Amino acid sequence: MRFAHTSSSGRNALVRASAFAAGIALPSLVPGQWPVVLAPLAILGLLPECRRAGLFLLPLVCGVVLGVGQRLADPLPDLLAAWEGHGFHAGATPVVIEGRLLDAERVAEGRTAFLVRMRRFELPGRGSSRLRPARPIVLRLTAPTPEDPDIPLPRPGDLVELIARIGPPRTFRNPGAFDYSSYLEARGISLVGTVKSARLIRAIPGRRGTFSALPARARHLLISALERAAGGREEATVSFLAALLVGERDDLPPAFEDHLIRAGVYHIVALSGFNVALIAGLASVLLRIPPVGPRARRALLAICLLLYWEVARPSGSIARAVLMALLFLCGALLGRRIPGTGAIASASVLILAANPAWSRDAGFQLSFAATLGLVLLVPRVNDRAGRATSVRRDRPLCTVLRWMRTWLLGSLGVSAAALLSTSLVSARHFQTLTPVALVANTFAVPMAGLLLILGLLACLLEPLLHPAAGALISLARVLVDTLDRMTAAVAAPLWCSFSVLPPPVWLVLLGQGAVVLAGFGGARLRRSALLFLALAVAVTTVAGRAPSSAGRLEVIALDVGQGDALLVRFPGGPTMLIDAGGFARSRFDVGARVVAPALRALGLLTIDILAITHAHRDHLGGAGAVLRSFSPGAVWLGRMPGDDAAVASLERAAEKRGISVVFPRRGARIALGGARVEVLNPGPGVESGGPARNDDSLVLRLSFAGRSVLLTGDLESGLEALLVREGRDLRADLLKVGHHGSRTSTSEPFLRQVRPRLGVISVGSSNPWGHPSAEVVDRLIDAGVEVYRTDRDGAVRFTTNGVSPWRPLRLTQDETWTTVGLRRIEERTE
Repeated sequence: MRFAHTSSSGRNALVRASAFAAGIALPSLVPGQWPVVLAPLAILGLLPECRRAGLFLLPLVCGVVLGVGQRLADPLPDLLAAWEGHGFHAGATPVVIEGRLLDAERVAEGRTAFLVRMRRFELPGRGSSRLRPARPIVLRLTAPTPEDPDIPLPRPGDLVELIARIGPPRTFRNPGAFDYSSYLEARGISLVGTVKSARLIRAIPGRRGTFSALPARARHLLISALERAAGGREEATVSFLAALLVGERDDLPPAFEDHLIRAGVYHIVALSGFNVALIAGLASVLLRIPPVGPRARRALLAICLLLYWEVARPSGSIARAVLMALLFLCGALLGRRIPGTGAIASASVLILAANPAWSRDAGFQLSFAATLGLVLLVPRVNDRAGRATSVRRDRPLCTVLRWMRTWLLGSLGVSAAALLSTSLVSARHFQTLTPVALVANTFAVPMAGLLLILGLLACLLEPLLHPAAGALISLARVLVDTLDRMTAAVAAPLWCSFSVLPPPVWLVLLGQGAVVLAGFGGARLRRSALLFLALAVAVTTVAGRAPSSAGRLEVIALDVGQGDALLVRFPGGPTMLIDAGGFARSRFDVGARVVAPALRALGLLTIDILAITHAHRDHLGGAGAVLRSFSPGAVWLGRMPGDDAAVASLERAAEKRGISVVFPRRGARIALGGARVEVLNPGPGVESGGPARNDDSLVLRLSFAGRSVLLTGDLESGLEALLVREGRDLRADLLKVGHHGSRTSTSEPFLRQVRPRLGVISVGSSNPWGHPSAEVVDRLIDAGVEVYRTDRDGAVRFTTNGVSPWRPLRLTQDETWTTVGLRRIEERTE
């Protein structure tokens, strides 16, 4: 049976596009990982019409050539190498930059992000000569938003001059880490940095780049119209409408955003086919007003979609949706019918050919996975539904009920197809499964569609009829509040949205191959493919929920920037997370976005003990998210100030969940999972008054058979000397170097007492305190200590069986694939 959504040419195009995408991915992988990418192509060979090798070989070779060519043509490595030859240090050296301002947007924490296309640069010590890069390079720079409104900020299109500290984007190098570098690369951004003050950004008089600034100006006009219509109120409503219309998601309220994510409906603000279809529908209605023919109307609709693509925030999902719509329109203009599979294949090839980095983008992958499910699986569901609901003449009420039943079944079928086809991809990138999305989409999608229409009408009416636009915003507020409450309610039960271990890449790719087989194959092949897909999702759901025994003592230092987070796995299976990272002056949740994904990628869905050494934010900041996500059996705390709001919040959250809070003190000895834990600090009777101090740190010595590790938190030399004078047993083969390698810690007498063979420093690159101190590093090296640093080595795992020495292993380079595949990049800071 031939389905209207597909054709032989569409199937062949999809196979060729898959081979092309595989070819693009191969140059970024080591040869041992090539079978993981090539295996799904072999699976497609099960289709009778896909057994010709020619279908695969030519597009595969073209993809490899393009991938290699793109890497060779990248001017950034040579530029950075040349800069470093003149004393440049990423994230630290100020560079004078001249370029065109492409966009400016307000972001969190009172800052503004500027998108600048660099034309010239000047390095310190190079005189006044300004050099040009081999080709223009785009930078994303953030600066404090000036509180004084009289301080002028440059506008998109201006030629600007500024002084910034720049470098490649910083990626936390942990298992399961979000690849921020690839995310920006897909959007054409090569370097990031900071400007100390907005006063250091100066507009250069001269010709403005009007054309390049038009998309940003149009986007800002739409958002300004929404803000004026709201009269300075309804910030949550305006931010949600801005996300729906043009993809501005930075101002979404965190709680509302979390509800959308847990309900599995975040895609409504991700600018995908849903948004493009609504914009196209509205444009089609408006284009019927002027007296033009069908061909002219289709051409005008194509222009409208291109303009919307330019104005909206760039993403792989909107590029895919607009390109598919344009292909359908072109086919209609030429009198040809474009199959859905052919449109998906053509759009993917065009996007990847323009920028191969999109292949590593999570949004791009999810968009194509969802579209495959909708194109290949939904028509079969609808065929069955159509056969089940034959047309009958009946009373009006029965007709309405039958129509509602058909609509509900169709909506559930669409939601089920999208959910099934994206589950493994979502689990891989975000370590979550949201079965509640099957239900949530049935109300979230229609409500979002109505809200998008209200937002667009409010923008159009605001200059002419301000009261009418304000009334539309008020109506939108009611809908947004209702959507918030409904998504929060359906996602509240634990089984509706839950965390999972990220499935391996090969399983995700085979799952997408199964979606294709289910759409193209015969009855037997289709059933087998759907069974495999269901089993893969089931295995992903249950994996990691049974306790396991490590059989050895492991200490894993995670890369959390300038902070601490160490995972301990005891031989008998218990786990302890010591500190959870955090930034002192940032709302970025290190616990939720860095530590939690790393723990899941390491195979953990729960932990037994969460230990926070002291109340400084670079240790405590991520603890709340870890507590919520991993439900530890107990929380251990060092000395904590009695009036610290973050500590009080953590204790309340633990009490609410029935988690015991323990305050271990010097002299305590605990047998845990086959190892021994000895508490060396804080001392007994320590008072809770006064601010948090480094010497508050919970210091632990762990022993397993003949091997030990000393975990010092931020302990400083004064208390180090006290432990030495008391004659404590400080001997350890592995030392977590205190206070990020500061010169106030790791004193010489203390180091002589510990006598470590290995040391690990948790530290952020280019941090303003100059950690680790060169004096301390030299002291460690002189003592024969092999030093590992998270700013250079990323996450490092140390293991011992109690007899053999500790074995160090850099996880992201030698063992574990990150969320988007193995990618070795230099550690940089923004």
